[in-house]
Amino acid sequence: MQIWNKSLQVHINELKKMKKENYYLLTNISATFSAVINIAFMGFNGAMGIIYLSLWNGSICVYYLLLGLIRMLVVRAGQKDFSDVSDSECFYRKVYIRTHLLLLLMDLAMITPIAVMANGGREFTYGLIPAIAMAAYTTYRITTAIMHFVKTRKNDNILISELRLINLTDSLLAILTLQNALIIATDGFTGKMKILVMWTSAGIIAIIFCITILSLRKVYVH
Repeated sequence: MQIWNKSLQVHINELKKMKKENYYLLTNISATFSAVINIAFMGFNGAMGIIYLSLWNGSICVYYLLLGLIRMLVVRAGQKDFSDVSDSECFYRKVYIRTHLLLLLMDLAMITPIAVMANGGREFTYGLIPAIAMAAYTTYRITTAIMHFVKTRKNDNILISELRLINLTDSLLAILTLQNALIIATDGFTGKMKILVMWTSAGIIAIIFCITILSLRKVYVH
């Protein structure tokens, strides 16, 4: 009986290890795909910004540039092989700190497009039906981002935790973009609504900064 229990425990541990490795692999694949999408959005918004001299598109181009760069740096760091565990921990720590500094820069870069939205500078939309579909997708996106972020908060792999933080940050910005699209689609960008947009934008930016700083602080605490 004791031998059987020991064998069962070994089998359970192996399954947990496989599940953990698969989670890391799927996270890296998802982050790589997201980085490619970021580069495509960066190119599109950069071209639109130059052609139409659009501050909105230009600032979004900078945002996606930093977002894609951070994702690529984290994914490449996670693929590096080490013979010594202490070497890997030291390397991951350095990457974590450097990419978090880039994250803070990205957070600052978000202020410009959000300010443009709050002032009604982004006056184009996709219509009410696409905006509603976008609302459903954004709801799913922010829900999954929060779930994964909470799940990896105490993860032993700090780079996986950072990728989930990046997804959460990107999802929070998507909420502001959705809010702007819905307001414009319903012709509701009045004086009072403009004040609401300013307050919600300031609140979400503050949350993003706090999450990033707390995440960076985790390295120094541990």
